[in-house]
Amino acid sequence: MIQAVVHGAEGRMGKLITELVTAADDIQLAGLVTEKGRGQIVGSFHATLPLIGQDEMGEKLPNGCVILDFSLAPALDGLLQQAMVLGSPLVTGTTGFSKNQTVNLLAYAKKFPVVHAANFSVGIPALQMLLQLLAKTLPAGFDAEQIETHHITKVDKPSGTARHLETVYKSHRNSESQVITHSQRLGGTIGEHTWTFSDAEETLVLTHRAHSRKAFLRGILPSARFVATSKPGMYGLTHVLQGLAELS
Repeated sequence: MIQAVVHGAEGRMGKLITELVTAADDIQLAGLVTEKGRGQIVGSFHATLPLIGQDEMGEKLPNGCVILDFSLAPALDGLLQQAMVLGSPLVTGTTGFSKNQTVNLLAYAKKFPVVHAANFSVGIPALQMLLQLLAKTLPAGFDAEQIETHHITKVDKPSGTARHLETVYKSHRNSESQVITHSQRLGGTIGEHTWTFSDAEETLVLTHRAHSRKAFLRGILPSARFVATSKPGMYGLTHVLQGLAELS
């Protein structure tokens, strides 16, 4: 039985992940973590588990537990310190890390397996693989632009997913062509990413659209199972999905 801990349990995604883990047959919810000073006793935040501060993780959580992190970038430094004490594999959907934080996360991945993704839907890594293919195969005359649309309360602009997709495409494109990303924050839109490729003769359009927030949860449990049995290293959701495909 895999023991999993939700880091960032008070957040919107944290609450959804807690429900997801609770319903899983092969994963046990072993802890709920929030920022220092915001802990709560059993029965206050959760029926059977206390909500503990990040600084208490090393003392109160089981060694080797899989940490599911959906918090904020400033929490990473303390998280890695506590995760090192526990010897924990890590699944993180947090974005916006500084260069120094990214270096620290990569250093952690040399000792323990880490899955880091800006988006845990199934469609986004599929879109990423298509972008890699198009970046290598479309003639140099094709230009690319991205439109990302999210709900009105989303703070980051462009989204972490949009920035990641842009980086993936440009890293596989042999030319120095730029990708312009347009951001929209409209109503209650869950999440949409549309890529348009065009030259003077043809236009190609790719769109990923999330119909509910549950779409962003689909890769979390597979990722938890993946890091629980993987060697140290930095992995993306494409690695997780490819591993599932090989097993099927």
